[in-house]
Amino acid sequence: MRDERELTLHRASRKRFFKRPEVILALCYIIAAIIWEIGAKTLIPKLPLEAGTKSTLIQWEPWAFVALSVVFLFFFIRRIWFLRFKKSRELLHSYLGNSPTVHYELRALDSGFCVDWVSTNCERILGYSTEEVMAPGWWLNNIHPNDVKTVKKTALRGFEEEQFVCEYRFRHQQGHYVWVRDEVRRSSQKPLRFQGSWTNISTDYYDTPSINSGKNSELEVLSGIALLDEHRRIIAIDTPFTDISGLKESGCLNSKLEELLAATEIDETNENFPCNQSILIVGRNTDKQRYSAILTVREAPASFPGEAAYIATLNDVTRMKLQQRQLQKLAFFNDLTGLPNSNSLALDLTRLLDELPSDRLAAVIVMNVNHFHQVNDQYGHHIGDKILQRLALRLKKAVPFGTKLYNLGGDEFAVVLNHIVEYIDIQNIILQIQAAYEPPFILSDNQRQVQLAASIGASVYPLDGYDAEKLLAQANLAMNSAKDEHNESNTYFKQELETRSYDEIQLEEDVRSVLQTEQMQLVYQPVLNMQKQVVGVEALLRWEHPDLGTLKPDQFLPQFDANGMLDTLGVWVVEQVIEQIDLWQEQNTVPGKVGINLATEQISQQLYQTVSQFVKHNPELAEKLEFDLSESSLQEPLPDTLEIIEKLHQLGITLVIDRFGKGIASMLHLKNMPVSKIKIEREFIRDLDTNARSRSLVRAVIRMTSELGLEVQAVGVEKQTQLDTLAEFGCHYWQGELYKLPQTADTVFIQDRD
Repeated sequence: MRDERELTLHRASRKRFFKRPEVILALCYIIAAIIWEIGAKTLIPKLPLEAGTKSTLIQWEPWAFVALSVVFLFFFIRRIWFLRFKKSRELLHSYLGNSPTVHYELRALDSGFCVDWVSTNCERILGYSTEEVMAPGWWLNNIHPNDVKTVKKTALRGFEEEQFVCEYRFRHQQGHYVWVRDEVRRSSQKPLRFQGSWTNISTDYYDTPSINSGKNSELEVLSGIALLDEHRRIIAIDTPFTDISGLKESGCLNSKLEELLAATEIDETNENFPCNQSILIVGRNTDKQRYSAILTVREAPASFPGEAAYIATLNDVTRMKLQQRQLQKLAFFNDLTGLPNSNSLALDLTRLLDELPSDRLAAVIVMNVNHFHQVNDQYGHHIGDKILQRLALRLKKAVPFGTKLYNLGGDEFAVVLNHIVEYIDIQNIILQIQAAYEPPFILSDNQRQVQLAASIGASVYPLDGYDAEKLLAQANLAMNSAKDEHNESNTYFKQELETRSYDEIQLEEDVRSVLQTEQMQLVYQPVLNMQKQVVGVEALLRWEHPDLGTLKPDQFLPQFDANGMLDTLGVWVVEQVIEQIDLWQEQNTVPGKVGINLATEQISQQLYQTVSQFVKHNPELAEKLEFDLSESSLQEPLPDTLEIIEKLHQLGITLVIDRFGKGIASMLHLKNMPVSKIKIEREFIRDLDTNARSRSLVRAVIRMTSELGLEVQAVGVEKQTQLDTLAEFGCHYWQGELYKLPQTADTVFIQDRD
């Protein structure tokens, strides 16, 4: 076998040898030489020519052979080199077409610069054809207006330096701007020509890399100062300013900030950066790392010594932005499985319903392991966690390709299906999901097996609801109904809710008239500072239903929403709180600030008009009111929400972001919205003394918001150890069972007076 293999390889190599161009050339040449020699010696004597002529031909025959050989070799070798050059060009063209970097040649003109040549991948990366790129003025016309001066100034370095690098924003053919790194090399000076490359580095600016592990990763803000003259030119600059920006003091003096720094939040500037406005700056620091900073330019006070007319401060917020991304990851992904959580599900489902074609269906499938607590009790939570991780992998394989799987917490998972055509498709997917639970989970210690079964419920858009909240509620109701069936081998599929519970029907009937009765009541929970002094209360709504008992807001607010009465309910609560404040004052009780929770739909013109009328008659009332706004009202506000929030702030009412951490409000909202305080969600406080990640998260939130000048209030404090930890982190206020549960207005301050 070995000899046969060697013989085969030998034959293949020999075959390839005879196909080589140089071998073919040699063979052709030898054959041509043989034919020439035989033909010349045979043909010349037979020609009807004189003897002298024949003698001359015989004499010059070798030289004619040499001449023809030279001509033959010239054309043959030229052909070979042409083919090899063509192959090299094709390889180079393919490389440039697939390269992530655009290569070009640039020529300086009196009116600017002109592109003489550009690689074809420009259309793939920037959207422009080669004809568009080579049009006069194309390059300068598409540079971001704020970067043109800086780019021109850098380009002038081409007269002195052979190579330089510039980073700026460039307009994509679709209209948006991308960050490019322009690496330029001067190819000739007269005329001035450049060769260079563009690389899209937008991800470097918008996704700052993790901080060097050798540096302090705690939340820090480094501040630098520059003094400007009346023409906005730098006359003095400190070391932190140059450290943040990566600039040199010698290069900054007598220059303008607009020439040195790249601002991302403003698209156009007349001449100078605006005064008294925070601007986001991005660039590279002295360590060549990406940085983000906030620049603020203010007029210098009249008493300020020296020639400074303006003072510019540059605050490095790189670590703060990194911390924000870490918080966002914690808020939108489950720690155990790494899957998107309920916050992600709500956002994704809302987006899907907004974009879904009218002729398509969508479905939400929610699944929960039956009696999973028994697994934790029998084998321990660490085994239960491993089983959930393995279950998540099974479910990811079971759902259709491209479908996102969500972990809503613990053993509860969900799937969103889009572009469904027939109901049978949903049923088939549910069967696939159910099959993922059937194989037992083998424990590695002694081959014990854990068998799981799930209850699965589904809701379908638009039959079961037109919004994300309604669909999720219906899917959960279907899942709970499956559990009630006590049939663990089957799923409970709900195309629509044919029947509703008596309690739901009764609540929908009662909400229309409940505000005219005394069933709806307010209770109050004290708010304390870290010295355990009561500084205010939070008003909480309760429905004392004659048949269903005491109901909390999450049990009846959906019915108010369905009847379009959330706005009316919000106004009613505000009126009741103001009436109670007046009553407390008549009793010589000082309640401090009274917090009121407001849903997005309750921040309305009717609410503002009601509050403004009360404040007009009693201006001191504004100092006692505190409106708690959910993060969703800031992140996805209704059309008039932000305007009304600003009007409430102008009245002097304290505004608070409630349930901070349940959904991440952007740094720009925290910076621009007129809020004074945030409340940390009770879910993070509950395991503050047992979960290291919760500790890190709460500490980061407190430090981040404190840097922004906001106060922090913890909700749901139940243990002294939790309170001690919050005090250590610098929390300002707290409330919870550790001090007192919600009380009626008559009893909430009794213990304090005693």
